[in-house]
Amino acid sequence: MIEIDLVEFREDCGLASDAPLRLCVRYWPSTSLLRRSAYAEELPTRMDNTLCEIQISADSTQLGGFLTIDTLIELAADLPASKPFVATRAGSILWSDQVRIHLEGGAGLLPVAPVSFREAGLPAGSAWYVSMDGGDWQQAAMGSLLVLLNEDNPAVKQAMEATQSELSGMLWSVLEADIVTDLVGRALDDDAFVDETPSDDPDGDWTMAGLVRALVRTYLARPGESAEQAIKRLRDERRRDPSQFRANVHAGVRFPREATV
Repeated sequence: MIEIDLVEFREDCGLASDAPLRLCVRYWPSTSLLRRSAYAEELPTRMDNTLCEIQISADSTQLGGFLTIDTLIELAADLPASKPFVATRAGSILWSDQVRIHLEGGAGLLPVAPVSFREAGLPAGSAWYVSMDGGDWQQAAMGSLLVLLNEDNPAVKQAMEATQSELSGMLWSVLEADIVTDLVGRALDDDAFVDETPSDDPDGDWTMAGLVRALVRTYLARPGESAEQAIKRLRDERRRDPSQFRANVHAGVRFPREATV
């Protein structure tokens, strides 16, 4: 929902009271950076205020990583040259607002594989194992991280076969908390971990550092706190009181949630 004072807006931009304006919405995912137009509407010229309720839809098969939604007001037609520093060309952006949303299917989604722990030489009675190769936080996450589920464990096997059961909901809730605690905890304990990938670099979201940053943003960052600020706070917190860090993870992932999926 957008409310615009058109008279004041045109005055602030140095435009005539009847200058043609257009309200547009466009979006793009970080996985492809292909920009698509989702909405466009000419704004009235004979009204003081206008209220626009905008609803858009996007093809989910083309989305992943982070979805950026850009709302803007632009000139709808060329204008004769007038004052200096006043927009005159159609398509000139006069105002914009941008929202970035973290989607499933991006860096926060982990690869999972069922494995016989007896055959793999892992503890046969355990539920899962988070496998992480090396300590290079700038390497690709999808080739370095794998969550192994023990198909020899009856409870885990039942959860994999009946994803809507009460048992599966509880097990996946435990797994979620365990992964966040383990992976973020490893990064915080490693002095070599440096969150140096720019937050606006889409390729950085697919590194191990980007994955940690995504988990921190999703589960552990406080309102208005950047991932970098949250990582610094969490590192100090974990070294001072590991139990407090674990409690914050439980609060962030809302563990335990209702035993349903």
